[in-house]
Amino acid sequence: MSENVSYTNVHRAFLQACSNHGTLSTSQAFNMYVAICAQHDDSHSIPSEADLASVIEAINERIYRFDQKIALVHYDPTDMDFYVFVSLQESPIDLQQNVFTAPELHFFRVLLRELALSEDHTLALIACLNLTNDTASEGMKPLAKTRAEQLLQEWEQLGYFLTLDDKCYLGPKAVVEFEKYITRNYAEVVTRCCLCNVTIFYGVKCASCPQILHKDCMKKYLRRLTNCPACKTLWSVPL
Repeated sequence: MSENVSYTNVHRAFLQACSNHGTLSTSQAFNMYVAICAQHDDSHSIPSEADLASVIEAINERIYRFDQKIALVHYDPTDMDFYVFVSLQESPIDLQQNVFTAPELHFFRVLLRELALSEDHTLALIACLNLTNDTASEGMKPLAKTRAEQLLQEWEQLGYFLTLDDKCYLGPKAVVEFEKYITRNYAEVVTRCCLCNVTIFYGVKCASCPQILHKDCMKKYLRRLTNCPACKTLWSVPL
């Protein structure tokens, strides 16, 4: 960040809001930014999305040294864009040790593992709750299913998971924050989008070959070309 650009209370308040919420849709983030400007910005200028992008860029320059970032991610299951406050550390699960108990963190790890290893990276909601049976250890009872339901709701609010049509998905925060963790621990199931080379969990599959791509990447690609980037046949899957 250049020396003549001040880091203001708007930046501090927006960072705090992102940290508290974990995940915000772009519309939620902009509305929050407008409200913060009304409270802290004495210039009374009209906030714009470009202003918000500049604020986030300045925040990221400050927090990168702490292995943190506000990332913009397109989330294919809902076809929405989100701002996600993420830790860039190798084992972000460990950061929650002061928040959740050992059995609760173990449930998180098991759920993350099973979603990573499932063919379409989804699990039936009842299957997620049954994973509490794996949280028992010597001298300790398994996590109660009622507590597991509460945790899923808490983690969904933070963006770690998503419940949709009685299925559980990796949420937008997990997709970004745990990409390295999943790649390191479950490399055999990791697929990368051939257009952006980023790990892909949810996307769109070519009708003529096994290639899976991020929907947003494919939309941009089809603005220039009409064939599948892998098999070169005419792309026919609706986006």
